[in-house]
Amino acid sequence: MSTTSPTRFASRGRSTLLCATALAGASLILATGVATLAGAAASPTTITVTQNKTWGATLTLKNGRTLYRLTKDSTNKSVCTGMCATIWTPVLLATGQKTPVGSGVSHLGSFTRANGTHQVTYEGIPVYTFTGDKKAGQVTGNIKDTWGQWWSINPASPTTPPKKRGGSGSTTTTTAGGGIAY
Repeated sequence: MSTTSPTRFASRGRSTLLCATALAGASLILATGVATLAGAAASPTTITVTQNKTWGATLTLKNGRTLYRLTKDSTNKSVCTGMCATIWTPVLLATGQKTPVGSGVSHLGSFTRANGTHQVTYEGIPVYTFTGDKKAGQVTGNIKDTWGQWWSINPASPTTPPKKRGGSGSTTTTTAGGGIAY
């Protein structure tokens, strides 16, 4: 029959407690480090102007993704929610970012959406990207669809429909989504 002395039991208990405490502390440090790294990895939302050969000066994200507006939106208010917001992705501030960064662009701001996220605006106009654009520089979202009329944004005249460069008239093409591109 084996017996454990009270001293040995107390010692084992302290060791277990110290080990558990050390593991919990290491987990907390690791979790904090991961959260810090994730926060540090999030780059700020940056808006810039690029020259598109078809549409001229166009607002884009720093990665070249074209920005669009929905004509039904009002100043600092988006009506694009649900399925609309999955196709037309609202441009949001990065976690912890207070204001959007403009590279050669001013008049940027943001407002709080119903879900608590902060959507970027240009002159109070909510901005979005379009899932139909597959690479930087594409402008396939100058269309009218279920949610309304969408335009790429010329910073010199953000409330005016964009016009194609060259040619004498506007060209209309049907897009895969059933909308019309101008």
